[in-house]
Amino acid sequence: MNKDDESELYRLTDLLAKINKGQLTANQIEALKKATLSLSVSFIHGHRKEIEELYQNSNEELTAEQKKHLRSLGINDKKE
Repeated sequence: MNKDDESELYRLTDLLAKINKGQLTANQIEALKKATLSLSVSFIHGHRKEIEELYQNSNEELTAEQKKHLRSLGINDKKE
């Protein structure tokens, strides 16, 4: 992990910590902790580029092939 990645990781985990100071349920706190750990592990293993690409494309409509793949994994699009 380079210094730029480290700085971004600290910035994001600080934001997650601020969210955690709100009124969250136990399930929301669990999800937030797991998201923070996942983000940390991903950055440590050099996956920041992939995370940034996924984030940039997160609002795009899935292709038919992507939807088919997700269905094959047992994941359904609730919009359908």
